[in-house]
Amino acid sequence: MTIMNSDDRERQRFVHLVLGRHRPKPRASKRRKPPRPVVLAPGIEERVALRERWSHKQGTPETLEYVDQARRRPGSLARLYDSGAIDKDQLAAADQIAEAYRAITADVAVKTASLETRVDGGGHGRAEQLQLGRVQADIAYGWWRNAVGGCVDALLEVIVHDVGLTIVARQGCISMPRARRMLADALDLWPLARRRSRDAAIALAG
Repeated sequence: MTIMNSDDRERQRFVHLVLGRHRPKPRASKRRKPPRPVVLAPGIEERVALRERWSHKQGTPETLEYVDQARRRPGSLARLYDSGAIDKDQLAAADQIAEAYRAITADVAVKTASLETRVDGGGHGRAEQLQLGRVQADIAYGWWRNAVGGCVDALLEVIVHDVGLTIVARQGCISMPRARRMLADALDLWPLARRRSRDAAIALAG
């Protein structure tokens, strides 16, 4: 097994994640068997593989992956997507909101002693990256809740707990068209919440 030092890892990170270049082609083999693909460093391999998996589709690999995973799970949001009530970006937003909600309500500890991301390939650097991601999710979720306002708890029943939108609309004595608009508008706010959270996390790290 080849041991990769921090310089090699940083080079791969820059070439494949920053510049977005393709995976290097494997060396030709004298054997008849096709050569095995080049495996990149942990953390870089997964992101490049994700990009390769969705290169034939329009949209970001992350959004397409969220949509694919969500569609595999039958439920309220999958039905709304299949009916055209929400689009793929809104479905991905719902999945991310649910993920942030579960992390926060599970009382995930967020340490703010150091928010600087590191790319030295060590375990400590990965822990700080994970920590930064949790901080961003917490900030994004808090901003999103405030922006959505009084209907947020009802919408979380659909987004997190998979309660049917028809049930939520009936309980809130609102029409289905209005319930759909409320859900769509709330999901459309999530990308802005994430951008604000990244800006806030960078400011804290600075």
